[in-house]
Amino acid sequence: MSVATEIPQITEAVKKTDRRWVTAALMLVMVLASMEQTITSTAMPTIIGDLQGFEHYSWVVSIYLLALAVSMPLYGRLADVWGRKRVILGAVLIFSIGSALAASAHSMTSLIIYRGMQGLGAGGIMPVVLTILGDIFTLEERASVQGLFSFIWGGAALAGPATGAFLVHALGWRSIFFVNMPAGIAGLFVLVWKYHDRQKPHSTDLDLPGAAALSVCCATALLLVSGVGPDTNRTWFSISLFASAVISGWIFIRIERTAANPIMPPALMMRRTIGPVMAGSFLLGGAFLALDTFVPLYVQGGRGGGVAAAASVVTPVMLTWASSGIIAAPLVVRWGFRKTAILGSIISAISLAGLLICATMHAPQWTITLVLALSGCGFGPASMAYLLAAQQAVEWQQRGIITSGIQFFRTTGGALGTGLMGLLFNYLIGDQIAALRSVGVNPATLLDPFGRSGLTEGQMGQMQTMISGGLQKVFIGMLLFAVLQLLATLLMSDSKSAAPLTRAETLEALAA
Repeated sequence: MSVATEIPQITEAVKKTDRRWVTAALMLVMVLASMEQTITSTAMPTIIGDLQGFEHYSWVVSIYLLALAVSMPLYGRLADVWGRKRVILGAVLIFSIGSALAASAHSMTSLIIYRGMQGLGAGGIMPVVLTILGDIFTLEERASVQGLFSFIWGGAALAGPATGAFLVHALGWRSIFFVNMPAGIAGLFVLVWKYHDRQKPHSTDLDLPGAAALSVCCATALLLVSGVGPDTNRTWFSISLFASAVISGWIFIRIERTAANPIMPPALMMRRTIGPVMAGSFLLGGAFLALDTFVPLYVQGGRGGGVAAAASVVTPVMLTWASSGIIAAPLVVRWGFRKTAILGSIISAISLAGLLICATMHAPQWTITLVLALSGCGFGPASMAYLLAAQQAVEWQQRGIITSGIQFFRTTGGALGTGLMGLLFNYLIGDQIAALRSVGVNPATLLDPFGRSGLTEGQMGQMQTMISGGLQKVFIGMLLFAVLQLLATLLMSDSKSAAPLTRAETLEALAA
């Protein structure tokens, strides 16, 4: 039976009333995942101020992204083997339990562990939601539905910073982990009640050895760039991590070359039409997530602003990203993938250079907001061009692998980039932190709205100078990511879409 005839038959078997219920439930589940990252980034300085884990600031973000990236390729395979319903319910349950545990965390170590659990759940939400939509809607219907889900995803991500700021101010930082749970629980019950798999799951090779090798490679790489390890014998510990990352990466490549259903075929990823796109997505993820993680710390800890100020600076990035993606869609058709991606990469590099200049010259906050809004105008066209270029370079049967590959590289780039920038930041301010602690002052107190009242003006000024000075070097690293992204983009093949892009393809690129 062909795919063209199979989908309508599946759709006819689903009652329209049930389909509406299932679609509404999937929207709630989508909100659960899309708002999580942006709502947490705004609250992070306050969380650090309470839990007193200043040197582990970047890990709360990195571990979530790493768990999400590593688990994402597996969920698609599991949905085929176990059925969509079991997998989406399991992913939502894992995410919700992780959220509840994160809200109860009383140390940075426990928070990092629970954030990793959240990431493991979030990794299954986006791909399985898209798979279910493909099952219950025809290709023609999917264009409109995809547009609706794109709007929901972008709107929830955009609302995250402002929502986080409000919740932290009104109810405390622990409330940010509970705000999404009612939507998740409601979606969970509706899916249990109304959604039923219309095809029997079939067995296939899950490529578990490849997934395990990839997980070890990514985890050890993140540990290495984050500087985690004992204070003594750190050199040997780092060498061991490096060796583990290299060996597991080599094993992963060997496995993928012979696996029946590889999660990431090396030969496919090394094509001229795909390799530079994956590299560009990796570097874009590193620049964006570092921006989303460290700019709120700069505004709140380095400049003395509140959580609302931190949210107001990063929110426009999401707004301009979504808007510029819509505007850039015609450019992809007219200019081609490479030129559109180059334009976006140049805009991003200019914006991050402007951020560095603003930090060096102590520019007003409104100037920083405008400069960062420009970065979203670059991220939108570049990310869309990367995805569409990769999808157009392969056959229909390989588009699922390529789409998940783009998301994997962007997310992994964000995790490793944030960890690396966190390592740089800790190295730069390490001596100053030690000096402050030697006189009984914890730097994390500066980020605690209640604790900072006990600091003298001199101590506050010293800590703000320390944070802003260290983050200026981090902004240099972010700019380097943007420049390398531009160089990778220049290596893309100069091609255009052979046929006009459909509305569904454009909306899919915006959603991803």
